[in-house]
Amino acid sequence: MVQAAVRTFDYDITYVDNVKADGLKERRVIGVNGKWPPPPIEAWVNDTIVINVKNSLDVITGLHSHGMFQNGTAWMDGAVGTTQCGIPPGQTYTYRYNATQHGTYWFHSHFMGQYVDGLRGPLIIHPAQEAYQYDEDYTIAISDWYFQEYQEIMKWFFDLYNPTGIEPSPDSGTLLVLRNASYVDAKQLSFTPGKTYRIRFINMSAFAMFHVGISGHDMEIIEVDGVDVNRTKSQGFDMTIAQRYSVLVRARNDTSTNFNIHADMDISVFSPLMDTLQYNMTVPIIYNSSAPSTTEVPAWDTTDDLTLSPLVVEASIEPDVTHEITASMGVMTDGLPRAQFNDVTFIQPQVPSILTALTTGADANNSAVYGKQTNALVMPHNKMIQLVINNNDGGPHPFHLHGHVFQILNRSDTFYDANVPLPSNPNPVRRDTVLIPPNGSVVLQYRADNPGAWLFHCHIQWHMDQGLIMLFIEAPEVLQQRLGGQVPSYLTDQCKILGKPVEGNAIGKAGLDLKGEPEGPYMLPDGFTTKGKIGLAGTIVCALLGLSTVWWFGKSA
Repeated sequence: MVQAAVRTFDYDITYVDNVKADGLKERRVIGVNGKWPPPPIEAWVNDTIVINVKNSLDVITGLHSHGMFQNGTAWMDGAVGTTQCGIPPGQTYTYRYNATQHGTYWFHSHFMGQYVDGLRGPLIIHPAQEAYQYDEDYTIAISDWYFQEYQEIMKWFFDLYNPTGIEPSPDSGTLLVLRNASYVDAKQLSFTPGKTYRIRFINMSAFAMFHVGISGHDMEIIEVDGVDVNRTKSQGFDMTIAQRYSVLVRARNDTSTNFNIHADMDISVFSPLMDTLQYNMTVPIIYNSSAPSTTEVPAWDTTDDLTLSPLVVEASIEPDVTHEITASMGVMTDGLPRAQFNDVTFIQPQVPSILTALTTGADANNSAVYGKQTNALVMPHNKMIQLVINNNDGGPHPFHLHGHVFQILNRSDTFYDANVPLPSNPNPVRRDTVLIPPNGSVVLQYRADNPGAWLFHCHIQWHMDQGLIMLFIEAPEVLQQRLGGQVPSYLTDQCKILGKPVEGNAIGKAGLDLKGEPEGPYMLPDGFTTKGKIGLAGTIVCALLGLSTVWWFGKSA
């Protein structure tokens, strides 16, 4: 048995020049310790994970351990603007938390699309005893890739000449292979007859969803998003942004042919489709280096993740609190394409929300104290929370909740109808990221047992930039009792370096005095506004006067 240990990782976040991340085109990326890809994190349950981050960039940064609950260490979540101000250039920040979960996770920057430029990597935590036995452990991290840096792409995306908010289509894709949590130079998997392999898949994309399958082999899904599930045979599955899957694959006895793992981008949401894009990515499975490889491209069925059942049974129960949330996108009053939850576009507060929750006393239970544009909901401690989410948009969205996994009670291609009973499921699948269909809905449920400030957002980077984010404040009074006074001094010191207040409401004032807080933008109304009607009337009058003048002079002539 592995004894609990302190696992320390020293990460100097740097720019790295002339990297062919996709094997095709050199560009500058964001890496760690002068290299790319960043080194993976591997630990065991009950270990203490320590990540010493030095920021050698010229802008602030932060590191989010995606899927880690951070129960009792909410300021280690790495969400810049919510759980910290950000690490200023030249400064260091130590993320220290206990590994209370096991499974497949990843880490990435949670600031200004830095993970799109490469600041991301696998995070694997092993249990003391695996639920399923296997001989080898592989990880395949896949993502889309852009030839331009994020900041250059944003100049095109957030522009008056892109009023419909067409998302930047990727130019290429990246594929990383790890064996026992170490990168393998040759992007291939060596299989030996008679052995069973665990393959972990992680989608680290900015925009692309993938369909995954293996020619000549069946898979058994055994884990999603860090939750062990009952073995489920699968020929293929869809994996949206930020999701993870683990599968077991049994090697064939025949070594006369080699096969391929396929990870195919869903190109239906790309507009335009880039000529450079190789959207079908493969990883060879090698039985015999001298044997030919199959050219078979399987026409596989797709396993619906709602059919999966966790090993640890949790029944769905009647919720204590229900929130109905509608996602929408469109042109706002500032003329730019933005996104909203319940008619609010997210804007970061001046004071990180975790500090507001800790320093405003009883006012911390009032959602207004966190600022109008954070769209905060305050969740009572230990209550069962149900989220009814409608997607008022013609594209799919991968929604992710920090600090929790949730049960997925239903997914529909239509809006939620309270008159239609939810499907009966004694043990719904639990995960931290769910795909909601275009113009569809999902019903999620979780227990609010983790006091903190947790983001709920679309994990398409471009939609986060558009403001498709909201804030869940969980049990602030319990947070104050348990964790008050424990915030590391370097967190508040770095806020002060950046000129940010470290206490009070969203703009650093006392109580509910929010005069001067940002408001809007707002969705442009349908039809004509009052100003529009006046303008139209004026235009018509001017046109009639002009026509009358032409007629008069014509008659005179």
